[in-house]
Amino acid sequence: MSDDLLKHSLLIDINCCDLESPSHSHDFHQLILPISGDLQLEIAGQQAKVNNDVIGYVSASNKHTFVAEQENRFILANVPLAWRETLRELPPFLPLTPTIKSYIFFISCQLQDSAVSALNQEQILAMLLDLISTPLSTSEQIDKRILLAKTFLDDHVATSVSLDQVAVAAHLSVRQLSQLFKEQLGFTPLNYLREQRMKKALTLLTHSTLSITTIAESVGYRNLSAFSDRLINILVAVQEFIARLANNNSG
Repeated sequence: MSDDLLKHSLLIDINCCDLESPSHSHDFHQLILPISGDLQLEIAGQQAKVNNDVIGYVSASNKHTFVAEQENRFILANVPLAWRETLRELPPFLPLTPTIKSYIFFISCQLQDSAVSALNQEQILAMLLDLISTPLSTSEQIDKRILLAKTFLDDHVATSVSLDQVAVAAHLSVRQLSQLFKEQLGFTPLNYLREQRMKKALTLLTHSTLSITTIAESVGYRNLSAFSDRLINILVAVQEFIARLANNNSG
């Protein structure tokens, strides 16, 4: 694959078999997203297989090589440095969560459509980066009371909950809960719950045949209009994010 293609394409769907790549590097970050097969990767001296359980991440300028001994299909996501410099904090290999796995399936379907524009690819990639990089904190760094609150929210994605209920579960006052949760996870508790609901909705939308109404109800929305508005707001937010990146790059 030519460097010119890599530099001018954000998302590339690749099929390969019996192929070995020499050690090389890029001036952009790269995510290797598995669809099928086992791709043997070496990144900055660390080795692992990218498969149904693992994503590969190559930070800009890091030497890497891969070997495909059998038929493999994967997506290369090429991330310009200006987009998300904080990706440097990620390890070379990441666990593949059900939400990200569903989103990779969604990406592969989108790439089959020749009408998908560069702007649409930017939006798709921006959402992927958000799913992968949030949150980067490990459980060991998070207050146990906040972990209790997070677990309570994760268990109540499909039901209506109040801050008072979350605070009781975490053995905190509402004020302490709101402050510590935002400091350690980057969200307010209720915003975190909304994000989890949308991630579950995305998984169901791309990986099931359930109706929109059923999906909305399974993530705590009894009002289909409110659910639709939330999805639209996410798309608008992604478009605004892309616009800010364009302004930063042109400045």
